[in-house]
Amino acid sequence: MEGYYSRPRTNTPLITSLQDWILQLPNVTKAAHTFGGTEFQVQGLEFMHAHGTSHLDIRLSSEDQERILKEGKAEPHRFAPQAGWVTFRIRSEGDVEAAKELI
Repeated sequence: MEGYYSRPRTNTPLITSLQDWILQLPNVTKAAHTFGGTEFQVQGLEFMHAHGTSHLDIRLSSEDQERILKEGKAEPHRFAPQAGWVTFRIRSEGDVEAAKELI
């Protein structure tokens, strides 16, 4: 049974390709995330972090967060939805493209 921060090995190539893509965006840097996983920042401001190989937390504007949740493209963040965070899960190659759209 998968837990909240599950780490299925089958998604490793998918998350690696997504992380490579993110790091090619202007001014993006990678760091260790406070609660585990990998954090991505622009000029020191975190905009996304990954827990394992299937769990992404992405920060959006309030308007984008509301729209994305209404459209069912992501889930509310477990701990900080009030700050614009949404949760997105990668389960297949098609999910990587959907994640790129959110990012």
